[in-house]
Amino acid sequence: MKKNKTVANALLEGKRRLQLAGKDNFAFEAELLLMEVCKMSRIQLFTQGEKPISLEEESDYNDYLKQRELNRPLQYILGQCEFMGLPFCVGEGVLIPRGDTELLVETLLSISKENNIQRVIDLGTGSGCIPICLSHYGKLDCVGVDISPKALDFARKNEEVNQVKVEWLESDLFDQVPSLWKGSFDAIVSNPPYIAKAEIETLMPEVRDFEPQNALDGGDDGLAFYQRIIRDSGHWLKTGGWLFFEIGYDQGEALLSMMEGAGFDQCTLRKDLAGLDRVVFGKLKENIDEV
Repeated sequence: MKKNKTVANALLEGKRRLQLAGKDNFAFEAELLLMEVCKMSRIQLFTQGEKPISLEEESDYNDYLKQRELNRPLQYILGQCEFMGLPFCVGEGVLIPRGDTELLVETLLSISKENNIQRVIDLGTGSGCIPICLSHYGKLDCVGVDISPKALDFARKNEEVNQVKVEWLESDLFDQVPSLWKGSFDAIVSNPPYIAKAEIETLMPEVRDFEPQNALDGGDDGLAFYQRIIRDSGHWLKTGGWLFFEIGYDQGEALLSMMEGAGFDQCTLRKDLAGLDRVVFGKLKENIDEV
């Protein structure tokens, strides 16, 4: 009869396999996967190392390790991730929220306090992490827009998990946004696809092979979606409304120029913890339809 592995044995094997597979955070990932399989806390993982795991748990852990060895993102395997301290469900068909995007949300929240921002539309909402956090932490009235029905399914589930209220809309940017909403938003926010098409193949396999291409591909120069949003934003913002973007590390000057040319002032760049340009925002001088 096969002897059951202990928690410690299973964890040691998981770390070894993920290290051989070239995973930088192999120890952390092996722990998270085993915690999920055995429904144990991290403390229990190390204080109950001699506890046998069931054959079913061993089989499930082996399956998770195989998936990770084949580069499936850890967040997709677990079906969840954390963003700004809140839980979010994720899976194939939706971009995994990144810590970099927290600066975008934090920036909007800080500006909202000083400028009476109340109604916000998020373009390319994906998992819904931006409007859900704005609603949770800032009590803002938010609309989340995405072209992908699958992404919106995740967004609605995350809305329920986090017990907030967001309005969701399937649309290619502003295309299906009701015209009666023109001039009604205090802010537009977006973390659009901003990777140049030619660079997609150079991304990590976890991103390139698993995350949705339409959430990554920003056209030939990575600026295609910014151009469309900036072009149309003047119809949807109130005069004095704000536009907030997450950007690539080398796109700051281009975005400042584009926004200033479209009638925004107080245009500002903010850097992330690595010292790279990460967020750009500005204030609309005049609503196009009121000029």
